[in-house]
Amino acid sequence: MKLDMALKEMGRQSESYSGGGDGEILDVYGSSSSSSEEEEELFVPPLNFAMVDVGVFRSGFPDVANFGFLETLKLRSILYLCPEPYPEANMGFLEENGIRLFQFGMEGGKEPFVSIPDDTIREALKVVLDVRNHPLLIHCKRGKVHTQLFIFSFNTFFYSLFYFSSIGQGV
Repeated sequence: MKLDMALKEMGRQSESYSGGGDGEILDVYGSSSSSSEEEEELFVPPLNFAMVDVGVFRSGFPDVANFGFLETLKLRSILYLCPEPYPEANMGFLEENGIRLFQFGMEGGKEPFVSIPDDTIREALKVVLDVRNHPLLIHCKRGKVHTQLFIFSFNTFFYSLFYFSSIGQGV
């Protein structure tokens, strides 16, 4: 992955030394590169990014700095769990990349259990369980309270289905 390559390159550059002052860098591996060359793009994942399941990711709110990383995921959908409008820059990114936005505004702060209607959770689960929406990113502001609660609901629902279907088969 480019991130691994970039980290290796950073390690190699620390072992490099400057050439004759003409902007060329020679490293201990014998290759040279001009400082005017375009540098490889570094990919920065959003805050609290993690893989939940195959094709399902979670994170905090993506910023412009995260767009390159998100492009590598080839997302089809984003599930946004906050009531605030999606920022214009992010909407532009979604349109450019053909990503659908599903917004389920969940009110509340540190105690979301009280304020999230069952219908909202049910409808959001339908979006996540529909593989036509995968790869999919689920996020709120910091990727903690609402996202964590929703992922808990997803895992509880998904794995209980698996468990009960296994029991039905005598496994």
